[in-house]
Amino acid sequence: MTKKQTEQGFSSFQEAIKGVKPIKNDRIDLYANPKNTRPFKDKNHYEDGASHAHISDEWQNTEVSGEEFIFFARPGLQLKTQKQLRQGKIIIDDHLDLHGLSIDEARETLLEFINFAQKQQIRCIRLVHGKGYRSSAQKPVLKNKVNSWLRQHPEILAFSSAQPKDGGNGALYIIIKSM
Repeated sequence: MTKKQTEQGFSSFQEAIKGVKPIKNDRIDLYANPKNTRPFKDKNHYEDGASHAHISDEWQNTEVSGEEFIFFARPGLQLKTQKQLRQGKIIIDDHLDLHGLSIDEARETLLEFINFAQKQQIRCIRLVHGKGYRSSAQKPVLKNKVNSWLRQHPEILAFSSAQPKDGGNGALYIIIKSM
Protein backbone atom coordinates (compact mmCIF):
# COMPACT_ATOMS: atom_id res chain seq x y z
CA MET A 1 0.00 0.00 0.00
CA THR A 2 1.26 3.42 -0.87
CA LYS A 3 1.07 6.40 1.42
CA LYS A 4 -1.67 7.92 -0.76
CA GLN A 5 -3.81 4.74 -0.54
CA THR A 6 -3.35 4.69 3.24
CA GLU A 7 -4.46 8.32 3.56
CA GLN A 8 -7.47 7.68 1.30
CA GLY A 9 -8.43 4.63 3.36
CA PHE A 10 -8.15 6.60 6.59
CA SER A 11 -10.21 9.49 5.28
CA SER A 12 -12.82 7.02 3.96
CA PHE A 13 -12.95 5.45 7.41
CA GLN A 14 -13.28 8.87 9.10
CA GLU A 15 -16.13 9.75 6.72
CA ALA A 16 -17.89 6.44 7.41
CA ILE A 17 -17.89 6.89 11.21
CA LYS A 18 -18.63 10.62 11.24
CA GLY A 19 -22.02 10.42 13.00
CA VAL A 20 -21.29 7.42 15.22
CA LYS A 21 -21.75 7.86 18.98
CA PRO A 22 -20.07 5.59 21.56
CA ILE A 23 -22.27 2.92 23.13
CA LYS A 24 -22.68 3.22 26.87
CA ASN A 25 -21.65 0.13 28.82
CA ASP A 26 -24.74 -1.25 30.56
CA ARG A 27 -22.94 -4.13 32.23
CA ILE A 28 -22.49 -4.26 35.95
CA ASP A 29 -19.23 -5.14 37.64
CA LEU A 30 -19.95 -8.55 39.13
CA TYR A 31 -16.75 -8.48 41.15
CA ALA A 32 -17.28 -5.16 42.90
CA ASN A 33 -18.10 -5.69 46.54
CA PRO A 34 -20.88 -3.37 47.62
CA LYS A 35 -19.86 -0.77 50.20
CA ASN A 36 -23.22 -0.87 51.94
CA THR A 37 -23.61 -4.50 52.89
CA ARG A 38 -25.83 -4.67 55.90
CA PRO A 39 -24.00 -5.69 59.06
CA PHE A 40 -25.46 -8.42 61.21
CA LYS A 41 -26.97 -6.38 64.04
CA ASP A 42 -30.67 -7.10 64.21
CA LYS A 43 -30.91 -10.49 65.89
CA ASN A 44 -34.70 -10.55 65.51
CA HIS A 45 -34.37 -11.94 61.97
CA TYR A 46 -33.12 -15.36 62.90
CA GLU A 47 -34.40 -18.20 64.98
CA ASP A 48 -32.22 -19.34 67.82
CA GLY A 49 -31.05 -22.84 67.12
CA ALA A 50 -27.43 -22.66 66.09
CA SER A 51 -25.76 -25.98 66.61
CA HIS A 52 -22.73 -25.65 68.87
CA ALA A 53 -22.05 -29.30 69.60
CA HIS A 54 -19.62 -29.79 66.73
CA ILE A 55 -17.36 -26.78 67.49
CA SER A 56 -14.59 -27.31 70.03
CA ASP A 57 -12.15 -24.85 71.55
CA GLU A 58 -9.81 -27.76 72.23
CA TRP A 59 -9.38 -28.67 68.57
CA GLN A 60 -5.69 -28.46 67.69
CA ASN A 61 -4.72 -26.21 64.83
CA THR A 62 -1.49 -24.48 63.87
CA GLU A 63 -1.37 -20.95 65.26
CA VAL A 64 -1.04 -18.10 62.80
CA SER A 65 0.39 -14.62 63.21
CA GLY A 66 -1.58 -11.42 62.75
CA GLU A 67 -0.07 -10.78 59.32
CA GLU A 68 -0.33 -14.37 58.08
CA PHE A 69 -2.64 -15.25 55.17
CA ILE A 70 -5.03 -18.12 55.93
CA PHE A 71 -7.00 -20.26 53.51
CA PHE A 72 -9.19 -23.34 53.82
CA ALA A 73 -11.41 -25.18 51.34
CA ARG A 74 -13.34 -28.41 51.72
CA PRO A 75 -12.57 -31.14 49.21
CA GLY A 76 -14.73 -30.85 46.11
CA LEU A 77 -14.92 -27.05 45.96
CA GLN A 78 -14.03 -25.97 42.43
CA LEU A 79 -10.58 -24.49 41.93
CA LYS A 80 -12.09 -21.53 40.08
CA THR A 81 -14.29 -20.72 43.09
CA GLN A 82 -11.29 -21.05 45.42
CA LYS A 83 -9.31 -18.62 43.27
CA GLN A 84 -12.21 -16.14 43.13
CA LEU A 85 -12.53 -16.32 46.91
CA ARG A 86 -8.82 -15.60 47.47
CA GLN A 87 -9.00 -12.69 45.02
CA GLY A 88 -12.12 -11.22 46.65
CA LYS A 89 -14.17 -11.59 43.47
CA ILE A 90 -17.23 -13.18 45.06
CA ILE A 91 -19.91 -10.70 46.05
CA ILE A 92 -20.17 -10.21 49.81
CA ASP A 93 -23.79 -10.42 50.92
CA ASP A 94 -23.33 -9.56 54.60
CA HIS A 95 -20.61 -8.95 57.16
CA LEU A 96 -19.83 -9.33 60.86
CA ASP A 97 -17.24 -7.55 62.99
CA LEU A 98 -15.98 -9.39 66.09
CA HIS A 99 -13.72 -6.58 67.37
CA GLY A 100 -14.04 -6.03 71.09
CA LEU A 101 -15.84 -9.29 71.85
CA SER A 102 -14.63 -11.90 74.31
CA ILE A 103 -13.86 -15.38 73.00
CA ASP A 104 -17.19 -16.74 74.26
CA GLU A 105 -19.16 -13.80 72.84
CA ALA A 106 -17.33 -14.05 69.51
CA ARG A 107 -17.97 -17.79 69.26
CA GLU A 108 -21.68 -17.44 70.06
CA THR A 109 -22.11 -14.48 67.69
CA LEU A 110 -20.24 -16.21 64.87
CA LEU A 111 -22.26 -19.41 65.14
CA GLU A 112 -25.53 -17.46 65.29
CA PHE A 113 -24.44 -15.43 62.28
CA ILE A 114 -23.58 -18.52 60.22
CA ASN A 115 -26.97 -20.01 61.13
CA PHE A 116 -28.70 -16.74 60.19
CA ALA A 117 -26.78 -16.43 56.90
CA GLN A 118 -27.58 -19.98 55.87
CA LYS A 119 -31.30 -19.53 56.58
CA GLN A 120 -31.27 -16.28 54.58
CA GLN A 121 -29.52 -18.13 51.72
CA ILE A 122 -26.49 -15.87 51.97
CA ARG A 123 -23.55 -17.40 50.11
CA CYS A 124 -20.54 -15.24 50.96
CA ILE A 125 -19.85 -13.16 54.06
CA ARG A 126 -16.97 -11.06 55.30
CA LEU A 127 -15.88 -11.61 58.89
CA VAL A 128 -13.60 -9.08 60.60
CA HIS A 129 -11.61 -10.65 63.42
CA GLY A 130 -8.62 -8.30 63.63
CA LYS A 131 -4.90 -8.97 63.68
CA GLY A 132 -4.47 -9.10 67.44
CA TYR A 133 -2.35 -5.96 67.80
CA ARG A 134 -4.09 -4.98 71.06
CA SER A 135 -4.01 -8.50 72.48
CA SER A 136 -2.27 -8.94 75.82
CA ALA A 137 -1.08 -12.35 74.62
CA GLN A 138 0.96 -10.69 71.81
CA LYS A 139 -0.75 -12.99 69.30
CA PRO A 140 -4.06 -12.85 67.46
CA VAL A 141 -6.36 -14.78 69.79
CA LEU A 142 -9.61 -14.26 67.86
CA LYS A 143 -7.97 -14.90 64.48
CA ASN A 144 -6.68 -18.27 65.70
CA LYS A 145 -10.00 -19.21 67.35
CA VAL A 146 -12.00 -18.24 64.24
CA ASN A 147 -9.58 -20.23 62.05
CA SER A 148 -10.17 -23.28 64.26
CA TRP A 149 -13.96 -22.86 64.58
CA LEU A 150 -14.56 -22.40 60.85
CA ARG A 151 -12.50 -25.48 59.93
CA GLN A 152 -14.72 -27.56 62.23
CA HIS A 153 -18.04 -26.10 61.10
CA PRO A 154 -19.74 -28.44 58.57
CA GLU A 155 -21.65 -25.60 56.88
CA ILE A 156 -18.47 -23.71 55.91
CA LEU A 157 -17.22 -24.64 52.43
CA ALA A 158 -14.20 -22.33 52.34
CA PHE A 159 -12.62 -19.23 53.80
CA SER A 160 -9.72 -17.00 52.88
CA SER A 161 -7.99 -13.92 54.22
CA ALA A 162 -9.53 -10.84 52.65
CA GLN A 163 -8.05 -8.40 50.17
CA PRO A 164 -6.53 -5.21 51.68
CA LYS A 165 -9.60 -3.14 50.69
CA ASP A 166 -11.80 -5.46 52.81
CA GLY A 167 -9.59 -5.78 55.89
CA GLY A 168 -6.60 -7.76 54.64
CA ASN A 169 -5.30 -10.43 56.99
CA GLY A 170 -7.57 -9.10 59.74
CA ALA A 171 -10.68 -10.30 57.92
CA LEU A 172 -11.98 -13.37 56.10
CA TYR A 173 -14.20 -14.10 53.13
CA ILE A 174 -16.36 -17.11 53.98
CA ILE A 175 -18.45 -19.28 51.65
CA ILE A 176 -21.41 -20.93 53.38
CA LYS A 177 -23.07 -24.12 52.20
CA SER A 178 -26.56 -23.71 50.74
CA MET A 179 -29.47 -25.29 52.57
